[in-house]
Amino acid sequence: MGMMMLNYPKLSEMYENYQQQKLVAEWQKSLNNIDNGDELSEEMAEDTLSDNVDLEDVVDDLQERTSSNDENMEGILRISTIGLQLPILHGATKENMKTTIASIANTGTMGRVGNYALAGHRNRTYGRNFNRLNEVVEGDKIQVDNGEQQFEYTVTEKLRVKPEEVWVLEGNGEDKELTLVTCDPMINPTHRIIIKGKIID
Repeated sequence: MGMMMLNYPKLSEMYENYQQQKLVAEWQKSLNNIDNGDELSEEMAEDTLSDNVDLEDVVDDLQERTSSNDENMEGILRISTIGLQLPILHGATKENMKTTIASIANTGTMGRVGNYALAGHRNRTYGRNFNRLNEVVEGDKIQVDNGEQQFEYTVTEKLRVKPEEVWVLEGNGEDKELTLVTCDPMINPTHRIIIKGKIID
């Protein structure tokens, strides 16, 4: 039991990595099923799950986190400048955000006029979720893929705001916008890092 407690943070991180890979694989499988009837390319799914992580000994609550996430997946977010590729879940609930990033309710839709807003945690482990979002700069490209289309946003603004400044989630009624939200600093956060982008037609 003592060893399990000592290894819990690492096992938790490994399990979350596995769940992210699993979500991407399931999402790609679903798209493959739509394109090719019921034929499933097992090779594609296995390639996406590059690390076969056996975590049967991880505490049960970790498994419950993402049991229903496959159906909630909206797409994939990619930011190549910081080496980020994450599945996007529908609804920024506590459970969804334990695993990956999620869309904020009552904001816009990807690729359409409005402000599509995504929230994610920053973890102390380098490269986890929105850990490196502070490195994104104006002019960087952000891709959002919903399985049918890929939308490319150009970063137009980087802000640091107080949590109550929810105006950053509002759209201007004209542009196809994207807003990424995370806490700052990582420990005892008092503010939010906001990355805003627009589709440049």
